[in-house]
Amino acid sequence: MDIKLSVPEYQPIPDVTVETRSKHVQEWLDALPLANSLEAGRKLADAIAALNSVKLAEDARLKLLDLYRATARTLLPALQQQYVNKPLPLQEKSKQAAALARDVMTELANGYKLALLEIIGRRISFGANKLAPLAIARAIESLGAKLEVCYETYSPTPAGVWIELHQLYWHAARQNLHEQAIAEDDKTSVNHVFKQVLLIALADPYRLQQGQLAQVKAYLARFGHQAMLQPLGKAENMHGLFLARLDEDKPPKALAHHAGVTDARTDIILNTIPLARALHQHVQGLDAGTPLKQLGLPEAAKQASYREMLKRLIKQWGIAPKRVFNRTPAQADLFICSGIASLHHALSQDALPGAPDAAAETVITLQVSDPMQATGSYQTYNCANWQVLNESAGGVALAKDPGSVSKIKVGDIIGLGLDKKTGLGVAIVRWMLSSADNKLELGAQMLAPQAEAIVIKPVISAPDALFQPALLLPEVPALDQAARMVAARGSFQPMREFEVRSQGVIRAVRATRLIEQTDSLDLFFYS
Repeated sequence: MDIKLSVPEYQPIPDVTVETRSKHVQEWLDALPLANSLEAGRKLADAIAALNSVKLAEDARLKLLDLYRATARTLLPALQQQYVNKPLPLQEKSKQAAALARDVMTELANGYKLALLEIIGRRISFGANKLAPLAIARAIESLGAKLEVCYETYSPTPAGVWIELHQLYWHAARQNLHEQAIAEDDKTSVNHVFKQVLLIALADPYRLQQGQLAQVKAYLARFGHQAMLQPLGKAENMHGLFLARLDEDKPPKALAHHAGVTDARTDIILNTIPLARALHQHVQGLDAGTPLKQLGLPEAAKQASYREMLKRLIKQWGIAPKRVFNRTPAQADLFICSGIASLHHALSQDALPGAPDAAAETVITLQVSDPMQATGSYQTYNCANWQVLNESAGGVALAKDPGSVSKIKVGDIIGLGLDKKTGLGVAIVRWMLSSADNKLELGAQMLAPQAEAIVIKPVISAPDALFQPALLLPEVPALDQAARMVAARGSFQPMREFEVRSQGVIRAVRATRLIEQTDSLDLFFYS
């Protein structure tokens, strides 16, 4: 298998305006208007693309690319602020920032791939084996960063990226370069960088809540070395073993889920068993109250959502989950309300003013007049009709056409039904995809066939504390499921007592156990 990489062609007549002197390039980079991330991103992408259009010695190219890479790493967080943690579909400025981040990473990857091909083309060159690991690792890193922008915006990954990642690693392994340090002052290896890309893909990033990808990356930076890449071989227990096919344009998948034949020449195994054990130990340590410094975990690990993320990673990197219920294709429209406030309003009103018909969508803005929530503010409720793609006993996949004004995130609560009058079931958004034309798809897990709209306030609270909207999910005896409550994130505290008001009735309840915490809600048992 010969290495085949997609790279831009050199200009037949060299562009003399392209700066190739490292001192002048650094001066230009220092003068970039980083405070204006969109302008700086466009200039940076254009400059790297221009460099990629001229023929240059590989050592000089790598030196210049590393200067551009350093600035890109400084600029990327500013671009991310405009597209990470944003509801979908993204607004135009957010889409521009994400596109620029992809462009910068694409051009960096192209540059490092060009350097590698130049090294390969020389065949015999003093120092080539020292430069090749650097070029390969940086190319893999840049392509991986391009994928991460897709994950962070819940966008499909472009064709051709995975086959290039696989080809780059295959070439390094074939030349026995994959475990070499990329530089004297940088012990990173091709092996390490490639594992990071594989593990992030196996974390099922489209199911991560917004902002959690950064936490997964930070965890892998500290503990990801425990996963191992190894040759294909026989395995009695396939838990924690994942197949990467280096001749395919596909991400890795659980070996247990692979039904076809394997090829030891082009297939390798990612063994995550040691990493899954570390995850187990960290969850146990958090449950036992072990100090975070002793565990090597960040301050964010104090949050219940971080612990839930670790538990989910155990499933993704340990025992790869299989679908419990079969999906059945369906063609129907469902009325959707997204968010606790919208669902609460839909359940507590006789009718929704301007309720949408089969092809319309309404953003309802009403002044809150309930004395129990007397804030004097205006509230916006997102309600729309979505198309059912498929459904199962455990959930449903939905799609919304371009032009949607719905603002939804992974982890949001939604109410769904044929229409508001026939009743709304309650579900939680588990994954999302957003295409370039703003078409949204989501998968939601059903929580309850119905819910009761309530308002709550902690019994021990400030005298002027306001009641907040919440939902009661009834007991489901057939599933041995106790009653639960959905409230805004941060509402739950163990044994916290709430005053609950519903339909003129006042009662007290006590929170007992947190089931799940997302960016927007706490789901917990109560008594």
